[in-house]
Amino acid sequence: GWAPGGGRDVFLYYVMPYVEGETLRDRLARTGPLPVAEAIRLTTEIADALAKAHKAGIVHRDIKPENILLADGHALVMDFGVAKALSEATGQRGLTSAGLSLGTPAYMAPEQVAADPRVDHRADLYALGLVAYEMLAGGSPYTATTPQQQMAAHVTLPPAPLLSRRADCPPALAELIMKCLAKNPNDRWQTAEEIVTRLRTIDARVPVGGSYPARRRLALLGGGLVLLASAVLMGRRLTSPRTGADLAGESTVGVMLFDNLTHDTAYAYLSDGLASEIATSLARVPRLAVRSPGAVRSAQRGGEADPREVGRRLDVQNVVEGEFQRGGDKIRIAVRLVSVPSGTQRWGESWTRPVTDLLAVQEEIARAVATAIAGKLLPQEQSVLSLRATTSPEAYDHFLRGNFLLASRSPAGVLRAIQEYGAAVRADSAFAPAEARIALAYALYAAWGWDYPGLPPDSQVALGVMAADRALRLDSTLADGWMARGQLLYQRHPVTLEGALPALQRATELSPRDPEVWHQYAFAQMSTGQYQQAADAYRRALALDPGRGVSWSELGAANRLLGRDAAALVAYDSAIAVDPGFYSAYAARSRLRLLLRDPDGARADAEAALRLSPTGEEYWGLGPLAALAAADGDTAQSRHLMAQAVAPFARRPFGAVPAWVLVPGLAASGQRQLALDWLERAHPRGALLWWVMQFPEMDALRDDPRFQRVLEESRPPGVR
Repeated sequence: GWAPGGGRDVFLYYVMPYVEGETLRDRLARTGPLPVAEAIRLTTEIADALAKAHKAGIVHRDIKPENILLADGHALVMDFGVAKALSEATGQRGLTSAGLSLGTPAYMAPEQVAADPRVDHRADLYALGLVAYEMLAGGSPYTATTPQQQMAAHVTLPPAPLLSRRADCPPALAELIMKCLAKNPNDRWQTAEEIVTRLRTIDARVPVGGSYPARRRLALLGGGLVLLASAVLMGRRLTSPRTGADLAGESTVGVMLFDNLTHDTAYAYLSDGLASEIATSLARVPRLAVRSPGAVRSAQRGGEADPREVGRRLDVQNVVEGEFQRGGDKIRIAVRLVSVPSGTQRWGESWTRPVTDLLAVQEEIARAVATAIAGKLLPQEQSVLSLRATTSPEAYDHFLRGNFLLASRSPAGVLRAIQEYGAAVRADSAFAPAEARIALAYALYAAWGWDYPGLPPDSQVALGVMAADRALRLDSTLADGWMARGQLLYQRHPVTLEGALPALQRATELSPRDPEVWHQYAFAQMSTGQYQQAADAYRRALALDPGRGVSWSELGAANRLLGRDAAALVAYDSAIAVDPGFYSAYAARSRLRLLLRDPDGARADAEAALRLSPTGEEYWGLGPLAALAAADGDTAQSRHLMAQAVAPFARRPFGAVPAWVLVPGLAASGQRQLALDWLERAHPRGALLWWVMQFPEMDALRDDPRFQRVLEESRPPGVR
């Protein structure tokens, strides 16, 4: 309301009811975790309040213990101000405006962290799960402490199982709360009403290890009228049909890197190779949900060797661990299947065989693990576990070495990977996956603009396309072959991208659980201006493998172009958290931090990018450092750094990727015409160059006719 004051002054005010009690935060601080029965009752009341708000089209967006008042023993949900203020400011009831990321970091749903414009009422259900978890466990399911760590944890880390923190929690209650905490909104409960209904079937008195009666009774909740404060319940009902993949019936498993007891780095490739190939075999069994090798590598970052902790990080029920010892022409392999979180060994066996029997041993391991988890295997499951891409031990050994080198994502490592894959094909000319990996390696070289000794980019692409075609002639259902072909056609037809998107889409159809195919499909979409579709595909990749630093970094780029700088910063933070050596992510975050007026953070990132860049790729750090020097007014230093950054390109091709880093640096250093000279030199014209020209760092040149000419020459058909 308002009231007249002295003179022409007007005093604005509003009235709130006085409610005697304490907040849930005060209660938890005073007593610690709540009794199970009380936690069930309060969670039911909070969920009931949310159900009424959601029915009226209001999303709270800031559910946390501080906003829940305990009055006369009942829960009063307070402070609908965030939802109400946003609704009135934007005209969108309960929805997120593009680029806004509102809420409290410790209780934000992953889609809130990402400032996804499609945030809906299910974000409240995620926060409700966090509050319920805290009532029972006395703390968060994540170990993060700073706001940035908390936001990154919501997106990247699995929550610690509630039963591991509260032994007397009824399993049905733990299951309900953990479902609230699903990363994908489609995998959570879809309405607060569902949660209320389910909570009323849970008996708090069920003992640990006990079971529910065959006929469950409804828990009687004594008359607690739930009040909604500071909200007017009107508007449309929010609806969101369940569309997420149904994973019911699947058993989850991760395969840890094998310990190298030989203590000879020459055999380090087997640590990753054995784990990756066993995981690949297990993933062919539909009843198993197998975490990708990349996700496992991320979970084991820092040398983590405890299968229980690795399993917690992966959010799986089973972990395969093992070790090998190579001696002469013999190899000894020991493998164990461990239950999570108990750490109980479910199965174990060891083999000592000739090295030439490695393929057969891996097949035996995969079959034994699948049987231990899923029970008796169906005939078709036994059949897919027996598939072998090669029968040549020599070819297979070269293939594993190539995979190890390809994962380095460095020019020297990928070049050696091509050589190893070539040796594999010479040993077995029908080895389709090795041909596909040759194609992928050439695609990687061309995409990153690396200098291949004696081989120009056009020749790299041509050799890659030939390898992809050979792979697909050998096996037309090989997702790697289609993915490589799509990437290479992207390079061969840089403006029209003829055939690239259909090939990449085919790869996603053939291998929907492969995060790499979703990543590549996303990148092709992003470089044709389909930023939201690209962000969705990157999230698909990250749902399969949260440890993919490159996917986090590209998601950051997509968010930037969608105008969501806060979400972009979180994505870059996540990229660096899962891959602390990822130099290009530091460079990307440095640029964003400079625009967000965080020069200290930008400088630290630029220095890290320079320190971590491979030899010959130092421009990743020099470009951002030059922009910082220019921002500090030190033009001479800025130009000196840029001279160092561009010098290597006097002798090597200059493509869209270095242009993305160096052209803005030249412009920032006051060398506008030189920046345009280098932009005009960028080759080839096409979608990738058009994409890098969309970033705000290019705005200083955007009005120049030379810039516009390059932009039009690069624009994909139908893209505005």
